[in-house]
Amino acid sequence: MRYQSGLLAGLVGIMLFSSVATAATRYVSDELSINMRRGPGTGYRISELVEAGDRLTTLSEANGWTQVRTTDGTTGYVLTRFLSDQPAARTRIASMQAQTEKFKQENEQLKEQLAEVRSGSEELTETKTNLQNENQELSQRLQQLRETSADAVRISNENEKYREELLSMRSDNERLRHENAALQSRRDGMKIGALILIGGVIIGLVLPLFRRRRKGSSWDSL
Repeated sequence: MRYQSGLLAGLVGIMLFSSVATAATRYVSDELSINMRRGPGTGYRISELVEAGDRLTTLSEANGWTQVRTTDGTTGYVLTRFLSDQPAARTRIASMQAQTEKFKQENEQLKEQLAEVRSGSEELTETKTNLQNENQELSQRLQQLRETSADAVRISNENEKYREELLSMRSDNERLRHENAALQSRRDGMKIGALILIGGVIIGLVLPLFRRRRKGSSWDSL
């Protein structure tokens, strides 16, 4: 008889829950635990204890009772006043603590990445400075090479000029040497001619003297 009464009460309860609520996620409030019963009333047997913060899916709601389903698929009824649209405070705190810890880890990772970026930036700055110094040195060397090249061209031009002057001087010297040789030959000829002329004059002067002496000697012998 009691079983039939319980069954009848269950059927009545189900009929009372004919207005089915849209399935939604609800959370057990901050109580330590609540009773989940087989039907919508304290006269029904407790089927399970639901811990504070557990997530439940609502199936229907009426007369202060809500039909719910746990994450493992168990269905039952709990008092609506023990349900909340938000997770329990301690659950939220735990979630916030987990998020805070996650943010801390991300913050540490970001700090490490920032340090790496700064280190890389310092290395790039040092590399840039070294490249600028090398570029300046190369520019100075290039300028020196240009100056050396200009000097080399100038010296080459001067050497070419000196070679031309030397060839001209050699040609002049050769010409002067030939002229000197010709003058020397002419002078030697003139000397010989002068000597012959002088010799002829002397002979012309001396011969008459010899003739006179010979004549005088002839007269003396007579």
